[in-house]
Amino acid sequence: MNILAIDTSTMISTVTIAVDNEIIGDFNVNQQKTHSESLVPMIETLLDLLGMEISDIDAFVIGKGPGSFTGLRIGMTIAKTLAQVDNKKLIPVSTLLALANNSYSDNFKVPMLDARGNRIYGAVYDEDFNEVVAEDLYTIEDFSEIVNNLHTRVELIGEVAGKYKDKFTHAKTLPLNFNSCIGRSLVKIGLENIDNDYNLYEITPNYLRKSQAERELLDNDKKNAN
Repeated sequence: MNILAIDTSTMISTVTIAVDNEIIGDFNVNQQKTHSESLVPMIETLLDLLGMEISDIDAFVIGKGPGSFTGLRIGMTIAKTLAQVDNKKLIPVSTLLALANNSYSDNFKVPMLDARGNRIYGAVYDEDFNEVVAEDLYTIEDFSEIVNNLHTRVELIGEVAGKYKDKFTHAKTLPLNFNSCIGRSLVKIGLENIDNDYNLYEITPNYLRKSQAERELLDNDKKNAN
């Protein structure tokens, strides 16, 4: 079973390939280019280095968000196109769940992604990765209050963990290698769900909020209405 996982939820473009439960290639780039410029060349380069063709891939895994609106749209479009060409399975995985899977301790996991404006995309998972607090868009004040009210030790996972650590009363942050680059976790979760049925045409990104263009349009409509 050959798996190719893609994530474009953040500024990091990720491509990971596994063969028979062994990860053989992992390519992560935090770059200034858009994902549309970097992702396909990354896929082609990694396949070439491994002596593989895209037709060798049996199933694809995509980080479905939440995260960057543009990044999610680009990653999902490319993943669906690759899966459709040879009628291969595409497995969608929550970006936050994948981030939580970067740790395997007995503590509750609190993955967070920056949503700007003192807001985060966040969720809480227990030691078995069951969702305890639903993934959503929160202000950091509301989210930290929810987490603190759980009255349990938690691990903050993500690149904004250090920034907001003081908001949490029973939390620790993790070393930098836990906080990004979720391709390996996408492969793990993808393999756990390999026997599930997914309709390629019904898989969509989990934006959790409208795009900037949609928000500006709504703001303009409200102004015009007044």
